[in-house]
Amino acid sequence: MPPRPFVNDALWQCLCPRWTQVAARTDSRLIGAASAIRSSTPKRFPHGSTSSAVPKQPCHAYNTAANAPKTRPESIGAFDSFRGGLSDSRGAPNESYFEQNVAPDGYARRSSDELYAYLRVAATKELHSDVMKMLRVLIMEKRERPNLAMYTALLHSYASPQWGSAGKIRKALEDMAIAGIELDARACECTLEALAVHPDSFTRTDILEYMRERWWTPTPRAQSFVVAGMLRERCFEMALEKLESMIKEGVRIEPWLWDKALWMLLEFGEVEEAFHVLNLKRNVVANADASVSGSLWTQLLDVAGKRHIAEAASMIWHTQVVPGYIKPTTGTCLNVLSVASRVGDVKLATDVFRILAERNTVFINHHYEALIHCYLVANDLPAALSVILIMQDASLKITEDELHPLYGYLCKDKDRPMNAFMQLQDLERSGRTVPTAAVNICIKASITLGNLPEGIELYKALKSVAKAGPTTATFNELFRGCNLNSRKELAMYLASEMIQLDIRPDRITYDRLILTCCMAGDLDDALAYFEEMMAEGLAPRRRTHERLIEDTVKARDGRCVALLKQYKEAEYRVDARAVYLERQVLQHFEEGGAAKKDVKDESQEEALDALQREWELKMDQESKTEETPQKDVATVSEGISTEQSESGGQNAEGSEKRAAVDRTEEQSTALSGESETQLQPQSKVDSVPNYTKFHV
Repeated sequence: MPPRPFVNDALWQCLCPRWTQVAARTDSRLIGAASAIRSSTPKRFPHGSTSSAVPKQPCHAYNTAANAPKTRPESIGAFDSFRGGLSDSRGAPNESYFEQNVAPDGYARRSSDELYAYLRVAATKELHSDVMKMLRVLIMEKRERPNLAMYTALLHSYASPQWGSAGKIRKALEDMAIAGIELDARACECTLEALAVHPDSFTRTDILEYMRERWWTPTPRAQSFVVAGMLRERCFEMALEKLESMIKEGVRIEPWLWDKALWMLLEFGEVEEAFHVLNLKRNVVANADASVSGSLWTQLLDVAGKRHIAEAASMIWHTQVVPGYIKPTTGTCLNVLSVASRVGDVKLATDVFRILAERNTVFINHHYEALIHCYLVANDLPAALSVILIMQDASLKITEDELHPLYGYLCKDKDRPMNAFMQLQDLERSGRTVPTAAVNICIKASITLGNLPEGIELYKALKSVAKAGPTTATFNELFRGCNLNSRKELAMYLASEMIQLDIRPDRITYDRLILTCCMAGDLDDALAYFEEMMAEGLAPRRRTHERLIEDTVKARDGRCVALLKQYKEAEYRVDARAVYLERQVLQHFEEGGAAKKDVKDESQEEALDALQREWELKMDQESKTEETPQKDVATVSEGISTEQSESGGQNAEGSEKRAAVDRTEEQSTALSGESETQLQPQSKVDSVPNYTKFHV
């Protein structure tokens, strides 16, 4: 009975994809289809012989040199200075490829089997020059036909950073397609290794598709090369997805891949992803911490401190710094201290202080400030207050700025300011020295919470806690409370208290007293403090100065003209606000002339007229320079004169207005005289009580 005929159907192709009688079908651009797949064992042919297994014309080609773009530099001279591949289009050895290579006598005396063994070892060590010399001996002297083993070694040697490139890898694959030589699993893995050093996403995708069509599962090493290539291409999301899928499938990840992923993610600022990879390694690899180098741990700790990643910083500190495996720099320690203060990790913060103390670091205010903030975040007020007293004992200058974390903590609850003050009293009874700034913070928090009576009580008891007594900052906070609660009489009492204690006021003191007087509607006292402030060489805050001008304008007080002039000459002025205030002054003092009647001093009237003339000249100049005049400053007379009727009396009213302008021109010298600095009558200045003045 004759044997059953062989049926070459689709099922057989699926079950046996490597059957030698089945022509491989692929849409890949990499490999030319051949009727027989060559084994990994090299085959040697005598000189001039041909192999029947090599097809005359492949049905698919990767990208031949004829079809490749001529402008692409990778396709020209892909193998160093040689042209063409190991074999020509007919599959015969390409002698011109090796015509410039000189083989040493040692390789020539070796047998072909030994050369193939050496070839594989040299390719593994990325010795590209040795690989090329052995290939020359095999082809030119041993008369070997180019085969899969040779191309595999060549592709493997391209993993060298110096000699390899993505263009050379593509050219080698094109030559294999022309010669009808197909890749095996090992050749694919060697190609993926070379592509991990010289990434080319299209070629790598074709290799993986080629392996999938032949049901070749990439080895763990090959999958590591795929992830490394994605990392080199900066495709971090794809690399992490591939890495996680390998972990789910139980694939062993090469140790070098973990370090490569961590270093590259840190180098390009992907800090969160780097710590995600570190956590994956700690969950998968046993004793993962020991496999990470000390330099990498130091870099991870430094980045965690800079990016304020508290969990990572704490983990690295307790697992690497505390046992003494790494020694972070002082800058890294300060960053970790800042992280600990943000999250309230007292254990971490105190250990950072221990490391800094071992280095004989001189602690200053910002070190203690971070520690105070750490204790307050951990809701440990007594420890925070004890740190403040340590600063006092260390003879450090303590101001309210250094104690700002304490102020933020006390403002969260109405009972906390008094509680903190009582704890300071207990510390003072135990013999500790309490700084005045700590009590000032308690007063400031009470006033912020709207409890001015409690702030006054703390001020009365301040002397019993802080022996240094109140300071200017103490009264500034009390004046702020008087301003918020419209307590002018209390502010005047506190001002006299400052005079008795011989405490010198500062810019904030005058500023808040002026605002308090403005809130109470007492412009005389407010202007008296303003004049005294200017005499001391102090400048008010911009909004306070504007408030004085607005209040004097509303009260029809002629002193607003001098205030406006001083505002326009100040450094803190805003031009838009100056224009607005100047317009308000002109409008309020020119409505029907009623406002002018209230001005008793002739010098003030002259100054006002000169101001009006200056405004009109400015508007005329702006109207000439601008092509389209603005509507809000087109005419000054809109806010000064009454509405002009559309009848024939317009000329008469216009002549009256011109007469008023002429009158102001005659009195233009008023602003330059000394009288403008004494806009307030002497009787009004004398009417201010003596306790409203600080200098005696």
